[in-house]
Amino acid sequence: MISYYRFFAKIFVLTVLFNICFFQLHTYLMIKIIFFDIDGTLRPFETGAISKSTQAAVKKAHDAGIITAIATGRHWLEIKNENLIEGMRFDAFVTLDGEYCYVLDKEMVDYAVNRNEHYLHHEHYIFDSSESEKPICYFDPLNGTCVQKIEIAPDQIETVLNLCNEHSYSCLFEEERLIYANTVTHELLKVLQDIKSNQPPVLDTRRALKNPVYMLIPVMSLEDSIELEKKVPGCQLVRWSDGLSFDLTKKGITKVSGIDAILKHYGIALSECAAIGDGWNDVDMLNHCGLGIAMGNAKPECKSVADYICPHILDDGINDAIDYIINYNETHNYIL
Repeated sequence: MISYYRFFAKIFVLTVLFNICFFQLHTYLMIKIIFFDIDGTLRPFETGAISKSTQAAVKKAHDAGIITAIATGRHWLEIKNENLIEGMRFDAFVTLDGEYCYVLDKEMVDYAVNRNEHYLHHEHYIFDSSESEKPICYFDPLNGTCVQKIEIAPDQIETVLNLCNEHSYSCLFEEERLIYANTVTHELLKVLQDIKSNQPPVLDTRRALKNPVYMLIPVMSLEDSIELEKKVPGCQLVRWSDGLSFDLTKKGITKVSGIDAILKHYGIALSECAAIGDGWNDVDMLNHCGLGIAMGNAKPECKSVADYICPHILDDGINDAIDYIINYNETHNYIL
């Protein structure tokens, strides 16, 4: 009789263990959040406009129960000014290549989307919202919780300033709610034209030594950027386009660290995360996330680390990528 009970006790224990393992495996394999780059991924450089196909694809992902998030080198004010996420819902933002990351309040986003506020766009550009006490758009950080905020050390900023002044380089300074330049050059105007952006105000750069700055964008040649990086050991420069501009951030802070901060906030495992990108500053995040997808128009370095390569952005690439992820979830769910 004792052995009989022991037998069924073992069966019970094995059943419980199996169910635990089954649940963990099921959780491990499902993609719960997708991080999207913007330029070249959601918005084509060629047209500067978000396609209806891309808008529908992002909605499809959300309707499938997947959190949609942004991972960009852009400032959230740029996203607002240039209407870079028109008609799309995003609940979390890795901005400034991981220097400034936040998660929106879900109820606030639900309310905004129900009122179609994600389609609203005001034509005037805002480069300074530091005095605003109310959110200026649904994805204003005031509507959420900041999960990572890393400023550049003042001594590193001073070094960059001195070099830019010495060689008459333009540089953009990006604070939490303010974007400005030290001077306007033809090279800066070319960079802004390439990304279809507007010209920020020129301000006294001495404020950069007193107020937190989260990203610098020096405009210079690749050769000069290499020399600059040697002079600011506490920072790193990331080239994100074929042009003359570089993202300068604190060393070790990237889209990857920003993604990790948001995953920690949600309690989501890295294996449950997908990322979609096209540029040099997307390589690490595609390699880091559980599922990395490169656009058909991506740099070769992106494609080399990707788990899947979708079609070109102009050939409904995002729609294909979302279908792949949803099918990925359904396939693994079916197998289990």
